[in-house]
Amino acid sequence: MFMLWNETDKLFASPDEFETEAKAEAFAVRFRKRFVTQGYYLTFDRRRIAPEDVELVVVPAEP
Repeated sequence: MFMLWNETDKLFASPDEFETEAKAEAFAVRFRKRFVTQGYYLTFDRRRIAPEDVELVVVPAEP
């Protein structure tokens, strides 16, 4: 099982666990696309950055 870590904000991008790395990476693509229309992602510390600049990392889920 895998999770998606938002390195930009230092928190998980989703509480969900994914069965494969590919499914987690597909979620990362969908995650970033949610912010394309508004043109930015608002970080935890209130900075506006381009959606493609959100650093998402697939990590193993904790047992």
